[in-house]
Amino acid sequence: MDAADRDAQRLPIALWSVAGRLRKMAYELFLEHQPNITWSEFAKYGAPPGTQVLGVALDLGDGRAMSCGLTVGMSPEAFSVEADIGVDAPEDEENGGYRYLLEIPETFVGSLDECLRLIESQVDQLTEAAPHLLRELRSGAGQG
Repeated sequence: MDAADRDAQRLPIALWSVAGRLRKMAYELFLEHQPNITWSEFAKYGAPPGTQVLGVALDLGDGRAMSCGLTVGMSPEAFSVEADIGVDAPEDEENGGYRYLLEIPETFVGSLDECLRLIESQVDQLTEAAPHLLRELRSGAGQG
């Protein structure tokens, strides 16, 4: 295997790690708040081509779900990474019934090394913020 082949493995391995970290976070939050919440994970490929979305959804048991997601995009020019945490908000018709609790804006970088660092940084931010935001939502402070 040459250097290019080894580099080709680095991004899928990083995404696998992200999925594991988000899954671990969701399970720990489930244990903390059980039996009142459930969780699931998601991975979406696709729109646009070259994009991968990874995340977890925490069902709050009251008709709402809090989702934590990371989106990684690739194009011939750059890599991009963005992340967010949001909650169903049926009363917020203007925003399609969804409210962002944390938005980490899309950032573009020119190298795989920069992309991998950015992925780690944004997952760190998600896993740090999610427990606090979930507690706020469960206490009612995050509503309205």
